Amino acid sequence: MKKIFLLLSVVWLSACHKPNSTNLAEPWQPDYDVRRSEASIINFEQKDNEKMPAPGGIVFTGSSSFTKWQSAAEDLAPLPIINRGFGGSTFPEVIYYAPRNVLKYNPKTIVTYCENDMFGKKPKTPEQVRDEYVTFVKLVRAKLPDVQLYFVSLKPSPSRWAKKDDVIKANQLIQDFIKKDKKHHYIDVWPVMLKNGRPDGSIFVADSLHMNDEGYRRWTKVFKPVLEKAL
Repeated sequence: MKKIFLLLSVVWLSACHKPNSTNLAEPWQPDYDVRRSEASIINFEQKDNEKMPAPGGIVFTGSSSFTKWQSAAEDLAPLPIINRGFGGSTFPEVIYYAPRNVLKYNPKTIVTYCENDMFGKKPKTPEQVRDEYVTFVKLVRAKLPDVQLYFVSLKPSPSRWAKKDDVIKANQLIQDFIKKDKKHHYIDVWPVMLKNGRPDGSIFVADSLHMNDEGYRRWTKVFKPVLEKAL
């Protein structure tokens, strides 16, 4: 009888001590090579060899909404923007390339925008997107404990509106994580991108995913006063 009691006690204690069992999503493994953007990273490195950006700048990292913002440095001047977004990227890729594409600049501020994780052939859940971002933040904090971090809300796009509930949930989960850190901030682009409760089609190009000049003008109005405070 004592043996049965001890066995049940061990089982109960084991169940009660699963770390973060209700908070962490199932681990996610990429179904693609995280090195697929190597050419883009090498191109950035070649530019750095020609002229290395000064330390203490503002690094943009993430996917194509940053990649296509070619005028970001001019739009946000005199803020020292180092735009290192690479098209089509996901969080596993941003994490993989962070040492070469983010940390090496010794930035004072890092701004992240990455929206593709929930829309591939093997889409992540909102919880898995949050967990990937947490992994990225931990990597950054281990090297740059005092850096100011900014996460840009996953935007409302016409071509991806069918999954808006997942996007909203991912944004909320990441916001909840951000609130725990005084050096961590959330930039909400939804208010300037909606019209009558839906994505404003006039600020998108033909693919209904990427923005036109007007879209980036609206982002500039949101970003600039927020990032000015960071400096």
